[in-house]
Parts: sequence; structure tokens; C-alpha cells
Amino acid sequence: MSELSLIPETLTMTSREIAELTGKNHADVLRDIRNMLEVLKKDASVFAGIYKDAYGRDKACFNLPKRETLILVSGYSVTMRARIIDRWQELEKKKKKTP
Repeated sequence: MSELSLIPETLTMTSREIAELTGKNHADVLRDIRNMLEVLKKDASVFAGIYKDAYGRDKACFNLPKRETLILVSGYSVTMRARIIDRWQELEKKKKKTP
């Protein structure tokens, strides 16, 4: 699974990967992200993305940088936060190895 993307040189994690790592339903993660961005007064379209589902249909997702990912999961359980933090450390380590 490589749900990592680069939005002009910014390391991001998709809402799909966040859902998978936390064991939450993707629809619930999308709702949580929208609520978080509204509270932070951030334009959701900046983080918006599209992926193809198993049937080839375009579906909405978000691509969050580290800060927003950590803000999002800070409301989740300790176990969920730990999975996300471990994954960020892994992604950052991979990025450092990439020329």
C-alpha cells in the first residue's frame, strides 16, 4: 500500500490510508476531516483528491499533510494515534532516502 502522495513537494497521507490505519470507516474519516477543516477555517478543496474504487468510479478523498493528519487523529484513541505516528515516521524516513 502506497497511499502517499506529493502535493507540490509536500508529503501527504490520504484519508483512505488514515481509515485503514485507524480501523475507521472511510466515510467517517471524511466527515471528521471536513469538520476539522471547518473548525480550522481551512479550504477543504486544497486537500481534496480523487481515487478510483474497485468499480473504476471516481470517489472523493483527502490528502492531508502531517500537521492536519496529527490534528485529526489527536481526537482518536491512543492506539489509532500510535499507528498514524508510526506511519508518518516511516514515510519521512523513505523520503529522506529518495534523491
